[in-house]
Amino acid sequence: MKFARIAALMSLIASTNSLLISSEALAQSRPDDEMFDPAKVISGMQISPAACKEMEARETAVWVSVGSNGYCLRYYAAGLKADGQNPLAVIWMPGDVMGGPNGVRHQAGLGVAAMIEQSQAQFGRYGVPFIFLARPGTYGSAGKHFDVRHTPLEAKLMIAAIDTLKSRYRISRWVLGGHSGGGTLAAEFLAQRNDLQCVILSSPAAAYRARLRARGWVSRLKTEVFFDPYDSLNEIPDQPARRIFLISDPRDSNIPFSTQELYFNGLKSHGHSAWLVPLTKARGPTYHSLVDFGQAAEGMCANGVATDVMLQTLRAMPMQSDRISN
Repeated sequence: MKFARIAALMSLIASTNSLLISSEALAQSRPDDEMFDPAKVISGMQISPAACKEMEARETAVWVSVGSNGYCLRYYAAGLKADGQNPLAVIWMPGDVMGGPNGVRHQAGLGVAAMIEQSQAQFGRYGVPFIFLARPGTYGSAGKHFDVRHTPLEAKLMIAAIDTLKSRYRISRWVLGGHSGGGTLAAEFLAQRNDLQCVILSSPAAAYRARLRARGWVSRLKTEVFFDPYDSLNEIPDQPARRIFLISDPRDSNIPFSTQELYFNGLKSHGHSAWLVPLTKARGPTYHSLVDFGQAAEGMCANGVATDVMLQTLRAMPMQSDRISN
């Protein structure tokens, strides 16, 4: 009965939002026939400025530069107002698509059109503009994913892309979320932005150094170049109205739950409005993916749903779906 009332509330939110936006001109990413190629993910994607400009015209790319290097990063948006301002938008950053230097997961059979459909579904469900922002080397973005992931370069590129999208669509505030490596980025950006209404961290490596130790990868501490959001806890702006949700399965063997608790405890010790949401809802054998729950939390938080209702809804949701994208 309780879940039925929550479901009815979310249905009302969606139907009300659809009435409000039905007469507005919306900016939508426009599909093409591009399919994501696993071989290019392994070798590294290269996109020229000219090719990127064509993608920008279809509203599926931004050109960003860090130092002397330029990258074409892809995004797939739905529901943004074409004219005027967008007071609030949701942005999602996916997890890693490679478990090793020669294996690609999560992108099989997907392309630009499928990613736009996913964004349109999220917009239709919650009535808030939704942007899927692809990390370097993933989902059509330029770069060599295995080499760039988790590095300061990746963080700089992604923050530049978010800033470009904010300017392009006149977005005032964000609901920022991500899964796994994307959640690690979202945690890092907590210390770099004051325009975040909500932050959703789905199974993040937010205490990255602690994760390496917990997995027995101590040697990587000396050889790997990485950013660690745990080191930036002191730099997170004090914004009591901002809500932070860390969603994780306690059985997670990829990013041990203890390391996620460590980061959450750090947030609380610094006085931030944060909630740890343990859910035994992920699929084995790693119990790592909770993407459905992270994106649901984004939609609800964007709509201002009360925290207790959000938590009840997440706990009542079915098991994580067997999805391709992350």
